[in-house]
Amino acid sequence: MIKKYYLLSPGPTPVPERALSAAAEPIIHHRTPEFSAIFMEVTEGIKQVFGTKEDVYVLTSSGTGAMETAVVNLLSPGDKVLTINGGKFGERWGNVCKAYGVNYKEIVLDPWGKDFSKDELEAELKAMPDCKAVFATLSETSSGAMFDIQGFGEVVAKTAAVLVVDGISGAGVTPCPMDDWKIDVLLSGSQKSFMIPPGLAFIGLSPKAWALAANSKLPKFYFDLKKAQKNLANKTTPWTPGVSLIIQQ
Repeated sequence: MIKKYYLLSPGPTPVPERALSAAAEPIIHHRTPEFSAIFMEVTEGIKQVFGTKEDVYVLTSSGTGAMETAVVNLLSPGDKVLTINGGKFGERWGNVCKAYGVNYKEIVLDPWGKDFSKDELEAELKAMPDCKAVFATLSETSSGAMFDIQGFGEVVAKTAAVLVVDGISGAGVTPCPMDDWKIDVLLSGSQKSFMIPPGLAFIGLSPKAWALAANSKLPKFYFDLKKAQKNLANKTTPWTPGVSLIIQQ
């Protein structure tokens, strides 16, 4: 008999029985037509959740892996960016940028959970005309605060910068249409709003983001989205994916 747990946390969340049962299915090889069909069905479903016509890439990693993927694929050493720190996970954007030598200005909201308006963002961008990216959070897990991502998209779209949004606890449970809201990069993870076990992350890029990525000089290997893009065209992934997790999705 399987012991039942009640997870009273934002993530990992309880996994529906149907998804748990899928994990008990025999492993299939990730280079077979059978898996490719499942994989493409999953990616198409995530595109609907993200509200985008652009391709979405499935990573075998935590949500933080998708955050790192965004940074290393968009930027080059010394690039100037804005990070909005409204909680523990907004703070992580600055930590990733610092690790890769990106010149980031961190907007610290005190106390965590405080609002940050699109007008305030517009003022920050006017003071930093060479800003390459704005890193924001849809819903800050540590405080429960929601940010005006639609407003941010309107502001950032008027500049050369791209808007990167961590939707790990929000995408799928609160509106965040990537294309309509002019979000250039949207990412999420499997263990919160998607309600499957931890281990997968999802990321989508707009054409504007891909144009910036074309000139990125930061080091990347496992998280190189150009490899993922090439392999997705062949209905597969560059590396061994989390097969059982994808089947559960």
